[in-house]
Amino acid sequence: MTLNDKNVLLDGLTKLAEDAVSLAAFLKAITTDNEEPDAATETPVPAKVYTYEEARAILAEKSRLGHRAEVKAILTKYGVRQLSDVTDPKKLATIVAESEAIQIG
Repeated sequence: MTLNDKNVLLDGLTKLAEDAVSLAAFLKAITTDNEEPDAATETPVPAKVYTYEEARAILAEKSRLGHRAEVKAILTKYGVRQLSDVTDPKKLATIVAESEAIQIG
């Protein structure tokens, strides 16, 4: 298998994974639209507006302490592959709020 073949395969698998996450989010949204929102499952409402640098530092610390998979799952949940893809300050604050809920210890 050539390097080009491997890159094409990796690109395809990445796209497949992204599509699966999008489909799961869509299915979850349409099945929960008819239900009453549960206070325990609601996304935390961020009170602070974070700069990109502050958010990056917080998420990097979580990753460094062994919670890389959880951080990646939060980013994927909001439809981004990396923090620099986030352009909405409210979305950035929500991502940080969720990442701060990750238990360290």
